[in-house]
Amino acid sequence: MAKKRTKTSRLATACKLVQLLARLRETDCNGRGRCVSCGKLLDWRQAQGGHFQAKGRNYNAACTMEENVHLQCSRCNLTLGGASAGYSQWMYATYPEDVIEEIKKKSFETLGRDEIEERIVELRKMCRELAKTKNFVVKVP
Repeated sequence: MAKKRTKTSRLATACKLVQLLARLRETDCNGRGRCVSCGKLLDWRQAQGGHFQAKGRNYNAACTMEENVHLQCSRCNLTLGGASAGYSQWMYATYPEDVIEEIKKKSFETLGRDEIEERIVELRKMCRELAKTKNFVVKVP
């Protein structure tokens, strides 16, 4: 009998999918996009999906929100710890205040197992469709 995957591992899968979606969504048909924090131009395969509202030690509902994850270079995302000043400036210029407040609110909420499974199905479908429209070869987790 197959071992049932834990809620944490399923949430990690959903998080990976939303990061992939951000990388696909924010690049052109040539696979090039700009880091939301520093503006560096990079290929979608080298880009990362950085979180505006960080995941923290425990996963939260915000980690799977499309509005919370955007294309970032590895320097801003990892070395600079998310480059929050540039990221915040970009977020407030891009989204209305109510969306940003919703992201912050969701960072204190947790998702149930069924909600996570539904989100995984949605995100996989969106990633596959977006990759297909841009003619990218992508392995969707």
